[in-house]
Amino acid sequence: MVRLILWLLGLTIVALSIAIIVKPALARSISERMNETGYAVAAWGRVVVGLILLLIADTRTAWNIWINALGVLVVLAGAYMLFIGFERSKELALKIAGGNETFLRISGAVGVLLGVLLLSAS
Repeated sequence: MVRLILWLLGLTIVALSIAIIVKPALARSISERMNETGYAVAAWGRVVVGLILLLIADTRTAWNIWINALGVLVVLAGAYMLFIGFERSKELALKIAGGNETFLRISGAVGVLLGVLLLSAS
């Protein structure tokens, strides 16, 4: 069951990240449509994915430092989202999404890396 959840989560993250790499305007569209419920799900989802990465880091001896570091960063990103609240976070997301397309594509590449790490964890 855990493997299935990791696979679904990893594939979802990879698919969305590739979509943002191909069409960076999708990030702005998602940011504009975000509501408070989706925001809370995204924030807690980051915390959960980060905790999963921290838990699986010990099973991957070759990549454990990278997986630990990424897990800590993802947990901190989710906690920061919860800390600053919906309005400020939406404003920040719109500012980022409306900015440089190269930065959005790099962010999508990081998302692909995260998804691949989740897929390799199972």
